[in-house]
Amino acid sequence: MSCELGETDKNPCPRDQHQCVTEGHPLHWPSSCLDYSVQVNGSPRSQLDADQVRTFVDQAFGAWKAARCPGGGSPRFEVQFNGYVSCDRHDVDCDDVSKNANVVMFHDSGWLEGADHIGVTIPTGGKESGLVIDTDVEINSQDYSFASDRSGTMSTSLMYVLTHELGHFLGLAHSEVPGSVMRPQNYQSLPFSPNLISADDAAAICAAFPPGPKLSCGAPAASTYDACAVPLGEHRSCKLASVTQDGMSCGCHLDTNTQAHRRPWLAAFGLFVAALATRRARRPRVK
Repeated sequence: MSCELGETDKNPCPRDQHQCVTEGHPLHWPSSCLDYSVQVNGSPRSQLDADQVRTFVDQAFGAWKAARCPGGGSPRFEVQFNGYVSCDRHDVDCDDVSKNANVVMFHDSGWLEGADHIGVTIPTGGKESGLVIDTDVEINSQDYSFASDRSGTMSTSLMYVLTHELGHFLGLAHSEVPGSVMRPQNYQSLPFSPNLISADDAAAICAAFPPGPKLSCGAPAASTYDACAVPLGEHRSCKLASVTQDGMSCGCHLDTNTQAHRRPWLAAFGLFVAALATRRARRPRVK
């Protein structure tokens, strides 16, 4: 919840017995018509060019869109590709949000999050409104290889990793339910399954994006930047803070009261929630 933005050991957020934060406001996209970009370098170390990365990202989003909701139907959101950008690091400009792009990128070198993290998802949103203005997904291809062998098998499943991280992109936190793609786990030990989305995952994504009439989304505007919007090392005046989600799981449930029905994005695992701030949602390797 928004309480977690800027949380410290000395000032922790209240949590229930399932480790779900009980204080704060939900973070949400301004529209269910979403878009993303891909960093143009792809991952040479994993023998993935940017076009191949785009294909994997589309498949991972497709897995979430194909989820079957408990009451019928599918989650109501659309995601469109919005071009390639050269910026290869998390970058957000809170003074001119038109300069932001939601970028999926790989780090073949210079990974700063530690070798036990395969990926991080970093949403940024408004402190008062809970409105998301940018989300970047970063994949650790320095310590993990996503190259395929001759049989097409990856030592670490990029589809699992991207589906997990894009679950964060869509607003879901970690789950404690075995078999859930949102459960922190060692993706090197998982056999591939075409059915990535469990019933638990489906309940969460359908709470965040309830079924409804088909969306009519216009073509996204062309990416507004190629190089990074904020120069490296520059810290512009902005009410931003960051919070880290490590390997902690939670098992939240929808509140059945009237208020919860008016706010359907209060998903089963607790959604990423707001403050003009940046939250780092990490997917650790669990041994």
